[in-house]
Amino acid sequence: MTFGNEYPNIQTYPSAYPYFPRSTPYPYSHYYHLVRSDSSSSAQPSDSQSATQELISGHMNAGVGSGQGIHVDTAGEVGGQHGIGLNAGGNVDYGGAGMHAGGHIGSPSYGIQAQGNTHLNNSQGLGLSAEAQALGKYGVAAQAKTQVGGGQGAGFHTGAQAGGTYGLSADAEGHLGFSQGAGLQTHLQLGGDNGLGAHAKAQLGGGQGAGLGVGGQVGKYNGQLGFKIGGKDAGAKDSKEPQE
Repeated sequence: MTFGNEYPNIQTYPSAYPYFPRSTPYPYSHYYHLVRSDSSSSAQPSDSQSATQELISGHMNAGVGSGQGIHVDTAGEVGGQHGIGLNAGGNVDYGGAGMHAGGHIGSPSYGIQAQGNTHLNNSQGLGLSAEAQALGKYGVAAQAKTQVGGGQGAGFHTGAQAGGTYGLSADAEGHLGFSQGAGLQTHLQLGGDNGLGAHAKAQLGGGQGAGLGVGGQVGKYNGQLGFKIGGKDAGAKDSKEPQE
């Protein structure tokens, strides 16, 4: 029996649950410096005050409106984009609630960045996501996402990369729900899209019966082997198909 096109290369699998959009800046913005000079027109800031204002800055956004609920967003930074920065915020309305937080040490080209968010609402259920990156595009990065409810059952996705586009990457994804059954898939890649790769997938229920598949890639050639029992398009043979 074969997975055939039913279980294609792991890179083309659709996600079993929606990705979580990052929080967008809120309206009702009032920007201010954490250290401000006197508001009087006759008072002039000293050189030390100006230097402090450039070194330490921040902002706070907040609002309450009809149909928009309550939302707050705040951030602060010491030393500019090459220093240390933190941000956090959240919103609550009749449809649900959400929170986000993030921070950085140094700039994206060499430092460390991290962020995360969570939401709880009627349409998407409960979702969590987090990601972090260190040492720029040739450094290391990791991501994790999970979703429960919202008509999608439960799902998760994790991933990690090291060395940029042509380095090493690995990810795993799983789902559990009445319509989709239970599934798990993993993928490992070295040397980019045309390097070395391996993947595996297992599925149980969800109208697809039970199946297991494994595959590998060398350059632009790949093959896969699997079996399937039951389901709508159950076959009766195994396959191993090299492709260009």
